[in-house]
Amino acid sequence: MKIWYQSLFDAGRVPAYFDGVRKRVGKVARPGTEVHLHSMPEGVYGERVPAETVIYPYIASLHAQFILDNALRAQAEGYDVFALSSVQDPAIEEARSLLEIPVVGYGEAAMHFSCLLGSRFVIIAFGERFDQMLDLRIKRLGLSERALPTMLMERTTFADVGKGLDDASAIVESFSATARKAIALGADAIIPGQLYLSEAIVRAGVTRIDEVPIVDGLAAVVKMAEVMADFKKLGISVTRRGYLHARPPPDVLEHARKFYK
Repeated sequence: MKIWYQSLFDAGRVPAYFDGVRKRVGKVARPGTEVHLHSMPEGVYGERVPAETVIYPYIASLHAQFILDNALRAQAEGYDVFALSSVQDPAIEEARSLLEIPVVGYGEAAMHFSCLLGSRFVIIAFGERFDQMLDLRIKRLGLSERALPTMLMERTTFADVGKGLDDASAIVESFSATARKAIALGADAIIPGQLYLSEAIVRAGVTRIDEVPIVDGLAAVVKMAEVMADFKKLGISVTRRGYLHARPPPDVLEHARKFYK
């Protein structure tokens, strides 16, 4: 089984993140599963970090086109699953409408796994506007009754999380403080918002806070990818009824892609 793992990070950024993911994939994936990591083009965010640009809908829509190009490439190159490693699941509906292979997203997978671990989950993220973005995603998935409003870690930056990949003491303390606030409000499963944050927490060996489980983001997306590939082999695949999952005829798709290229 081959999984195309699509990151929103641009090439060359935070090698410690990608190197660590490559090492952990070998432990997370089942024997025989290959997970190939793919990034965004180098320099796509300019002098900014990803968390400072993906919060703008128009900019996100531009990134979505690159993601969809890679989704079609993944299918053409014989991958079994296209997996998005970003909690906001960018372009996931569009990708599902294009591909015959399964498409999975970190956010969606983590939320559904959380529903198996507890009655109500919370996403803990960092960065401006991520709370609104993720609350909208929760609502779109129909999981508002199973979730608390997304919580943001105070005074935590992209650079802070990056430091946490090597020395997690400060980031774990901040994450735990926010988690305990959520637990007091009724959360009994916790999703680290961005997979970047999830890696810092998981690599520190933190799997529970006050007996509340923390979803391992990498495990969630890889395991969901494996399950959906298994479903595909059994003849179970995405619906083609209705608007969201309608696949365009080949000639319509080809014309549109040529016209807008």
